Formats: sequence, structure tokens, C-alpha cells
Amino acid sequence: MKFRVFVDESGQTGITKVRSKNSPGASPYFVMGAVVCEPTSEVHLANAIAQFKKEIRKKSWKHASDLGHFEKVLLARELSRLPIRYFATISLKETLGEYKEDIDNDPHKYYNKCLKYLLEQIFGYLGPRLTSCNDVDVILEERNHDYDAMYRYLEKVKRNPLHPNSIALSKMNPFAISVMKKGEAPGLEVADFVAHAVFQCANASASNYGIPEPRYFREMVSRFAGDKSGRVLGVGVKCIHSINQVSLQLEVRKILETACAQLPSKRVS
Repeated sequence: MKFRVFVDESGQTGITKVRSKNSPGASPYFVMGAVVCEPTSEVHLANAIAQFKKEIRKKSWKHASDLGHFEKVLLARELSRLPIRYFATISLKETLGEYKEDIDNDPHKYYNKCLKYLLEQIFGYLGPRLTSCNDVDVILEERNHDYDAMYRYLEKVKRNPLHPNSIALSKMNPFAISVMKKGEAPGLEVADFVAHAVFQCANASASNYGIPEPRYFREMVSRFAGDKSGRVLGVGVKCIHSINQVSLQLEVRKILETACAQLPSKRVS
């Protein structure tokens, strides 16, 4: 196995009733985050998480929401030093339009769609280095989800790629995607933090007085995937379907538009 991919999310998948200023509901945004590791870099990741837990004296930490602001900043800095790549997708539910009706407001299908976009990013980035469907091991955090339907959906997309980006999934084996509980693999804790860092760029809820927090993303942006010039937007971070559609505050939008990854050396991680 050449690569292991850990995937987690931030926000809720519910799309029937979405939270607004005047009514409760699921989060307006849904973000999926991923960590891509090679075998050696996964060892570095595990060591970094163990050291971080030791330093903050929270060995039971599993979710980014369990951490204080400065603990998150510290973790983001530590993760920016690892030889791995991060990916994320941002979806604003109010832009779903007729798609909500097409899927009968099914949160499972919405999750699957967002996962598809994320996997397209990852496999598109890794494409030149993949030779078979056994080169990438994808691990999701276990959740209450219809995985059989997810496998069938991803296999259908792979066999009949209606969008050019889906062609990258030719090297994916949907039925080899596995699940783990949070705490069973440090990679899932990092994926959780990646999703959280990007979610906080968009999250402007009443609880934070409408002020998003892009600090965590900015601390670790150098390790997000980027294009040949280092540009992260559209490669490491995908706004569904464009940055215009996710209605970010101007400050955050500028951060994403100018985000630059550390360019890989000859031995890319």
C-alpha cells in the first residue's frame, strides 16, 4: 500500500432543517477533511499526536472541539511540520437547490456526494503515482451511515464518470474503503482537525458572534495540497462548486484565494 487516506467531517449532514439566525437546525456548512500519508509519514503523524497529547495533558483527546483555542493553534503548528498532505471540501447547504429534492433530503446521499468530491481531489492529486486500485487505503470515521449504498454509489461513479474530475477515481476501489472509530488511529484525529480548521473558516454562528476563525487553517496551510505553483484553492481545498457559492466573509475569502502550499521536493509526500 503506497498511501493511507483518513477522512472525517465537521458540521452535520442534515439538510432538511438548516440552522439560521431565527431558527435552530443542522449546521449551514458541511466540511470534509482528509489526511494523506505514506507509511513512513504515518509514523511521524502518530508520534506527533502522542507528543501533543502528552504536552497538553489530555490523553483522551479525540475531537478538535475538546481543545481550547491555543491548544488548537499549537496542534496546527505541529501538523504543519509533518510530511503529509491535507485536503478539504466546503459545502454551503443553501446552495443545494433542486439537488435536495432529487435526493429526497437524504443526508446519507449528501454525505456520499461530498465524499465523492473529496476523493476526486485526492485521487486526482495522487494520480501520477498510482498504478493500481491497491495503492490507496481509504479509512472513514465510523458513523451511522448506509455504507452499502455508499459503496454502490462510488462504484457507479467510477464505472460511468459523468464529470471529467471523476475519471481520477479509476484507481479507486470503493469496496476496499473501511471504517474505524475515533481513537483507533491517530490519522482520524488529524483528519478531524483538518475538517475543523476549514469549518471554522466558514463558521459564523451566534456562538462565536458571527466571527469565523481562520487561524488554524493559516497555521497549517503549507501542508495542504496545491497545484504546480502552490495554489491551494481548487486542489487542497474545494469549494462546492465555487468560492462564490460558499459565501465566505471577505477576509476568509482572501485567505483562501491567496493560500499557498509548500511545494514538494523531488520526493513528494
